[in-house]
Amino acid sequence: MERKRYFSIDGLRAISCFAIIAMHIQANASYQINGWLYDTAIPSWTQLVTLFIMISGFSMCAGYFEAFQSGSCNLETFYKRRYAKILPFFGFLILIALVIEHELVTLYEGTVELTLLHGLLPNNDVSVIGVCWTLGVIFLFYLLFPAYSVLLKSKKRAWTALGIATWVAFVCEQHFYGPEFVTKSFTPRHNFLYYLPVFIAGGLIYLYRDALVRFALRFRWLMLGCCAVVTAAWYLLPSWYIKSPILFSMWLMYAVAVDSKFLGSKPMKYFSGISMEMYLAQMVIFRALEKLKLLYVFGNGWFGFAAVFVMEIAGLVVFIEGYRHGIVWIKTCVTQRKERLEK
Repeated sequence: MERKRYFSIDGLRAISCFAIIAMHIQANASYQINGWLYDTAIPSWTQLVTLFIMISGFSMCAGYFEAFQSGSCNLETFYKRRYAKILPFFGFLILIALVIEHELVTLYEGTVELTLLHGLLPNNDVSVIGVCWTLGVIFLFYLLFPAYSVLLKSKKRAWTALGIATWVAFVCEQHFYGPEFVTKSFTPRHNFLYYLPVFIAGGLIYLYRDALVRFALRFRWLMLGCCAVVTAAWYLLPSWYIKSPILFSMWLMYAVAVDSKFLGSKPMKYFSGISMEMYLAQMVIFRALEKLKLLYVFGNGWFGFAAVFVMEIAGLVVFIEGYRHGIVWIKTCVTQRKERLEK
């Protein structure tokens, strides 16, 4: 019943990345477009960061939960892998920022970001790579994963942890995020405690993964229908902290339980595999399109917006693949040089 890889999650991750990129284009450009889709729906896609974070909670459990429970996970190897996965590309982006801006504040913030510990800052609002606040929150989760795995040792304990984390998040929203404790520039969702219930929700879904697969064998279309209804209700309900975690829990449970040909397709798998790089580098490509005066070359309506979206996705693919091939070439050159010296 248990699957080693949940292919439908690739689709959720890829679609979320596309939607967040579209949201940033809408927020940073000035297209003359009106209507519910452009003015309400697209800006709301910033909330898909919550889904990214919930997927992180689930995926880390799928990869490491059993190893931590059995005591077979080497902590040094675990942390080395986390840094090795993120730091090279992220460091490359910071290097680009330092070359372009060459300001002292960029040096200060960039070097702190390179530690991946900026989630511990009093106000996680570093600006060298503006979207990297998410990385700060997620990397702090990686650092705390051993303790997190203890919280999920049993379903009862996990539900208790979710209740406590939700209460803490609520108290922070009502009290600790007030002017007596934080600065004016403080953004609540840049704080780890804001997303702690979301991380735990992802872990809870992992604990119920087999039951979800069994349920989907009989009620797959019911699950999909519930996801659609809750998605529509999300836009009708007033602003409420837990409405986004509820919505994205529904979609993640569906992706865990169902092998969707669309969500698990090869294109989705590819874009899921580079989703972190796309998320981090999106504004680099957007600013390049802006400098090249390509934002409105196809007009300032829907066609122009769609064209820029396609150009940005294409630019990101070229940028990321170029980076990857460059790294392979450098490693090959270093290896060949070592071999020549040894001879």
